[in-house]
Amino acid sequence: MNPSDDEPVLPGIAETLLRVPVFPRSRVPSVDRKLLLAATAAHFVNDFYVAFLAPLLPLVVAKFNLSLALAGLLATVLTTSAAMTQPLFGIMADRLNRRIFVILGPTLTVLAMGLMGLAPSYALLMALLLIAGTGTASFHPQGASTAGEASGHRKGAGLSLFVGGGELGYSLGPLVIALIVAARGLETTWLVALPGLAACLLLWRSIPSHRDPPHRPEGQTLTSDLAAAIRPLAVLWIVVVLRTVVISGYQTFLPLLLHQRGGSIVAGGAAVFLFGGIGAIGGVSGGTLSDRIGRRRIVALSLLLGTPLLLAFIHTGGPWAYVFLAGGGIALYLSVAVTIVMAQELLPHRASVASSIVMGLAWGTAGLSLTGIGALADAVGLDNALRLVLLLAVPALAAVAALPNAKQDAIG
Repeated sequence: MNPSDDEPVLPGIAETLLRVPVFPRSRVPSVDRKLLLAATAAHFVNDFYVAFLAPLLPLVVAKFNLSLALAGLLATVLTTSAAMTQPLFGIMADRLNRRIFVILGPTLTVLAMGLMGLAPSYALLMALLLIAGTGTASFHPQGASTAGEASGHRKGAGLSLFVGGGELGYSLGPLVIALIVAARGLETTWLVALPGLAACLLLWRSIPSHRDPPHRPEGQTLTSDLAAAIRPLAVLWIVVVLRTVVISGYQTFLPLLLHQRGGSIVAGGAAVFLFGGIGAIGGVSGGTLSDRIGRRRIVALSLLLGTPLLLAFIHTGGPWAYVFLAGGGIALYLSVAVTIVMAQELLPHRASVASSIVMGLAWGTAGLSLTGIGALADAVGLDNALRLVLLLAVPALAAVAALPNAKQDAIG
């Protein structure tokens, strides 16, 4: 007898502790395509610019004579500032019933990242990364909430599009900035900010400033909603943290790895594009597949496929290495939208807060590991450090086994 996705993975006490109500559908019956596409475009713009750091790290390391640990600290500052304050912005977004952060956030990100090539010191560069991270933090909870509202009852498909837009931007950004900097120099990063600012202006006119307040049962507070879902939400958070350490580690250190292997700055940008840009295929398809075959199955499949493919990339040279890198990206990103959907389904009346927990707190916690990964690379070599990071798939799969069953309504 083959177990289905609706059968419990852990018997007994774990099943009792982690049991949650059937995940509800959105109260919005149809998809608002215009709003969904606008939120996706804003996600593309924000993540396109926030991704500039990784391909420029080799030049920044040379400019300021940094160790890999100090290079990792820059990535940690950007990642944690872009993530750890997301719950605060999520609470504000749910209470204000406005979409201002969907545009204000990307605008700050574009400005700060566009100026990073002009930073005369390590400290000022770190300050610019902090501003860019704050802009990103203010965008993501409300951006994901807006996309979820616009997706109607097809949350998996809609949030997959939203996440895919961000992943595509995050992967194209390094390639574009690497090409421009290779041709014109590090100080020309400001030129790339100009089209981003124009895009933010256009999006400002496309996204309405107000939204209808979500319906909440009388007497329910943020504290009571969190208390009701705290155990499954904590397990989901652990899964996302472990998966994100792997993703962030590879995104950040791929350009340095290619540089150590004799590649150019453009080769490093291309590697980030292969990992995240081609990986966007997984991001777009994962949520749609989860609407049909189950959320937890997709999360487990993502880890089971992604880990050996990235290990093959580390051990392989030539064209096949890039094939394995792209395949590993597709696999890992398969579950990114799915975990956001699961969080929103666990907190259906607090979509921005739910999104901030798995996009903010989880990504920020994972970002704290980047300095450690850099220090580990200083000690044992970058190849070995990236191999060791893949071991996190083991506890991540154990946590997946403890996730609650998502009994989605069938979607034809």
